[in-house]
Amino acid sequence: MDAAELIHRYAAGERDFSGVDIRRIRLSRADLYQISLKNAILSGASLTDADLRGADLTRADLASVNMNGASLVGASLYGADLTGVEMRYVDLYRVDCRNAIFAGADLFEADLRETNLENANLCETILRKANLRQAKLDGVKLHDADLRDADLRGASWQGVELVRACFEGANLSYTNLPEVSLNEANLRKANLNSSILTKASLSEADLSTASLKGTKLDGANLYGANLSGVDLTQADLKMADLTGADLSYANLTGADLWGAHLTAANLNGTILPDGTRHN
Repeated sequence: MDAAELIHRYAAGERDFSGVDIRRIRLSRADLYQISLKNAILSGASLTDADLRGADLTRADLASVNMNGASLVGASLYGADLTGVEMRYVDLYRVDCRNAIFAGADLFEADLRETNLENANLCETILRKANLRQAKLDGVKLHDADLRDADLRGASWQGVELVRACFEGANLSYTNLPEVSLNEANLRKANLNSSILTKASLSEADLSTASLKGTKLDGANLYGANLSGVDLTQADLKMADLTGADLSYANLTGADLWGAHLTAANLNGTILPDGTRHN
């Protein structure tokens, strides 16, 4: 089936194109509102600026598809293969993306507010400047993902895998991240104010110049972490492991360090809980 035939049949009222093989089809700017492409093969297709609102793309093969600028509000991408897809500036507000594969995809500045991404594969995915407010990220794999300057306020993170993910400049304030694994993650300049990181694992993570005002880090593993220049005002660090951590010039005013392990930690120029500076 070519583009002309599909558009003609769609215009005649047909909506169900489940299972069709239309790989490499060109449907840029096409009006495909509420089309069903369930289990369809569209790998290598062009769907730039297409209207796919309410479309059913459940388990569709969308590998390497160009969907830049497309609108998918209310669509279903459940279990879809979006490996290497281009979805820059795409509107995915409240879309069902559970179990979808986005490995290596480009979602620069995509709107993913309240999107359900449970158990999705987002390894090596570009999510720079993406809006992920209130998104469901439970069980998501984000290994080596680029989340620089992304907005993640209010997102859910239960069971998420974040090894080596980059959150530089990201907004994670008021986020609930207990027991999350952020080992070796880049969180430079990130906003983690008032977040819950109780018993989180942040071993070797780079948190330099980040803001963690009032953040709960009780029982957290910060072994060897870079916390230089970090604002930890009023932070809860009870029983935290800060062995070998770099706390140089960090602000710990009012922080609770009861039972914290600071063996071999760098406290050069650190403002201590009582407001005095360590020399």
